[in-house]
Amino acid sequence: MLISPKPPPATLSTSLPPQQAPLPPAPPGVLLKQGYFKGEEGVQLFYRLVGFGKDTIVFIHGGGEGIESGGLEVEFLATKGYTFIEYDQRGMARSELVQDTSKLKVNNHVNDLESLRLYFKLQKMSLIAMSWGAAIMTYYAYQFPHQVRSLVYLSPMPPTAEFGRRRSIAMDSVLGSAKLKRLGELDSLMRKADSTTLRLLKKERSGITDPLYVADPKHLTRKRGNSDLYPDIAKQNRKNISVRRALGGEWDFRPLLKQINAPTLVIEGEKTSIPLDATKVFAEEIKGAKIILIPDSGHNSWFDQPKVLINNLDKFFRSIRKR
Repeated sequence: MLISPKPPPATLSTSLPPQQAPLPPAPPGVLLKQGYFKGEEGVQLFYRLVGFGKDTIVFIHGGGEGIESGGLEVEFLATKGYTFIEYDQRGMARSELVQDTSKLKVNNHVNDLESLRLYFKLQKMSLIAMSWGAAIMTYYAYQFPHQVRSLVYLSPMPPTAEFGRRRSIAMDSVLGSAKLKRLGELDSLMRKADSTTLRLLKKERSGITDPLYVADPKHLTRKRGNSDLYPDIAKQNRKNISVRRALGGEWDFRPLLKQINAPTLVIEGEKTSIPLDATKVFAEEIKGAKIILIPDSGHNSWFDQPKVLINNLDKFFRSIRKR
């Protein structure tokens, strides 16, 4: 197992966790480099660079688990001849633990992404955004259109707050009353649990919710990262990270999506429990965007059908080379 780099020298003003969660090795036969770059206002952000290809892909993870949220599975795209860069957003386990919620807004994340582009000297970026990452990518493409080469919305978050409410209702229906009641009990217990008990409670909670997002729960064993190993201080900081707060409550991406001119692909699992009408909005609002539904896959296609997902991503990015 490879361990994330030690925190930067004390001369750099940081509040990085005192210990780092272990990360798996890179996919076979590809380069691995890990380190830090400075985001907005000097915030220290962890990055993981995999592969060394002519085309560079930047991955924007979803909320809650840093690059454990899909990045460590999607990085196998590097085996197709790409440089794949993923990074832990501000407030996550391997980056600076920003606790001030006024500095955890979507625009802070957008400026961090631009800092990454400048750090790696990328003229334009091909981006993959998963779940909450779709918000960062949408706002980035709107604010920095000339820095965007192509976009992939991978199982994106709801494009509006109203679609978000509909998703919650749909997922509650799938869970059923008994499981919803237990989740409420677990959430209450987790707020006052010690670190050992918290780990057990979180494991039980994940056992209830994680199967919702795959076509076959056995595929969850393909997960390469383990957020249970995060230091307690990083777990506690999750309470400061809120999509609704970051977006200002009632959000609506549709006016921004209409302004996007970059080649765009939207991906979702064919057997997802997530209402597809929300996902289709991204393909409908972005001019020329295409949507792919991965067969025999739930919302988390990187677990259900990783090879099919990687092949579709590779096909899309290769098509961009010809433009």
